[in-house]
Amino acid sequence: MKKNLAVALLMLILGTPFLVQSQNRCSYVVPRQTDNWYFFQNAGVKFTDAGVSNNALPGNNLSSGNGTATFSDENGNLLIYTDGMKVWNSSHNEINFGPNLAGDAGATQSALIVQHPAQKQTLYIFTTDLLLPAPLGTDGFNYSKVDMNANNGAGMVTERQNHLLDQSSVMLTGVANADKSGYWVVTHGAGNNAFYAFEVTSSGVNTEPVISNVGTVLSTDHTQGDLIGSLKISPKGDKLAYASMGQQIIELFDFNNSTGTVSNVTKLTPPVGAGLGAYYVEFSPDGSKLYAVVANLRTGRNNHLYQFDLTNGNAMKEINQPPMALDVSAIQLGRNGKIYVARKGSSFLGVIENPNRPGLACNYNENGVSLGSKTGLLGLPNFVQSYFDIPPFDYDTKCDGDETVFTLLNSSNIDQASWNFGDPDSGADNTATGLSPSHEFSGPGSYTVTLTETFNGQQFITSSEVFIYNLPIKVFKSQDVDTMFLFPGSSIPLWGPADMYDYAWQDGSNLISYSVTDPGEYWVEYTDINCCTNRDSLYVKLLDISLPTAFRPTSDVPANQVFKPLGPSDGIENYSLTIHDRWGQQVFASNLFGEEWDGKINGQIAPQDIYAWYISFTVKGNASDLGKVTYKGHVMLFK
Repeated sequence: MKKNLAVALLMLILGTPFLVQSQNRCSYVVPRQTDNWYFFQNAGVKFTDAGVSNNALPGNNLSSGNGTATFSDENGNLLIYTDGMKVWNSSHNEINFGPNLAGDAGATQSALIVQHPAQKQTLYIFTTDLLLPAPLGTDGFNYSKVDMNANNGAGMVTERQNHLLDQSSVMLTGVANADKSGYWVVTHGAGNNAFYAFEVTSSGVNTEPVISNVGTVLSTDHTQGDLIGSLKISPKGDKLAYASMGQQIIELFDFNNSTGTVSNVTKLTPPVGAGLGAYYVEFSPDGSKLYAVVANLRTGRNNHLYQFDLTNGNAMKEINQPPMALDVSAIQLGRNGKIYVARKGSSFLGVIENPNRPGLACNYNENGVSLGSKTGLLGLPNFVQSYFDIPPFDYDTKCDGDETVFTLLNSSNIDQASWNFGDPDSGADNTATGLSPSHEFSGPGSYTVTLTETFNGQQFITSSEVFIYNLPIKVFKSQDVDTMFLFPGSSIPLWGPADMYDYAWQDGSNLISYSVTDPGEYWVEYTDINCCTNRDSLYVKLLDISLPTAFRPTSDVPANQVFKPLGPSDGIENYSLTIHDRWGQQVFASNLFGEEWDGKINGQIAPQDIYAWYISFTVKGNASDLGKVTYKGHVMLFK
């Protein structure tokens, strides 16, 4: 007999919802771990490029057939998963240590895990509960808190059942807010037409929701099944849709991710009938299509998958047309731009290969992912939807003067890919073909890159903005400094530009500053927050100034006939030399380095005596802020 297995698909989700860099911070490939998929059942299945490996889960951690949620770190490593009642860590050990959370594993969307925006090791688990007749009742809508640092790093539920609503539907979704500083967590009420949007910020969970009354009232009569269904926000955070089994409807709304408000209802009417109701919804990556499942949950064998083209009058098309199996249930977008479809009792997951394309061109593959010896039921895990707000292609390097390499996010079902880089100043190089072209943009700025995919004679066009950044400034060259001068026995502190992410000096040191004690060539490479790298260099010369202690104007040796400073002159600015006799009278002055005193006063050889001299100058390009340099000493004049 087949095992009673609940499929929980661990999507390639980052620990943060934004396009941060993954293992290589300065790689602009969209951070997703395409070799790291998990399916949690009574046993876990991990898919890698090398094949499939099975990892047994202790006991029946996920034995229900409906809602689950999972969360992984930015490298795709599993942190926790839950059925809305219990929580397990990556070692598959339960970490709630006490009463269950207030959800129900039988709920369609039993849980949603949201990361604290400022404390990455703090996770919130929002839960929905079934609404059952008295005396069972419901625990309503709640959230619990997980500290992944607790229990020696194994994680622990530190708060549970923080009450938000007395009762709600089993529908639950989330998305990043407009400025990406936090999240909205949204559920639908019971006995009303209210949407409740709770904001998660750096201060925690705001328990005062934004309430929007719009659309159809969902009855609290559990026999009607109005509260059974699912709720999703589009990845870009501008649309919201839900499906109600009991009402047999799908409703589409506008969502404002700045305010959390829901507005402007549009009712969609997929074919329904006795025992059939709208069950699950999901948006395509670009939000242009809405997919919906109409299901008979009793049999799981008369379920239909539909696409609504929101850019074409909400035109509807059935996707799993016979002879395809009518066993579809939950649907969930993945970070590779494909939508995964749970199939009750099947050892395969269905895959909508190209969900942005209209109608059957979306290429539904009902046997897209093999579960091996495992079989699935109704559910797939729930995620914050903005994790899937990713462009149709990756591009690596976005810096002025660099070659930008483009890679398709989803290369399924493409006969030809044509590119227009939106850079007419680049001439003939503005267009290219292929799955991974490269382009050097003509300068920094914003460019609209248009991708045209051709398959079976049809063309599918998408566009995305690409930003090319200025290189960080050159600190030495920006000051017109090519050479600096070093006094013997001293040092010059060199500084890279401020606020860089990384520094690399010629000897491998990586601090912002570098102390120069020897002459030679020095350079530093530095990378800014946009991962743009520049390099600056200079040459340090030794500024060794010396002066004679005696001279004889009447000497037969010309070198001994004058007094003057010896050393390089190209590092000297604002030079001044004065010579005084023993009574303080000035006998010589010069502002030209290297100009000599021939020992004469008013055309006559000065008396044999000791004379005092004073030199002052500034050093050209010296980064040590020495200011005026002053030397003083004495020289003996012999006759």
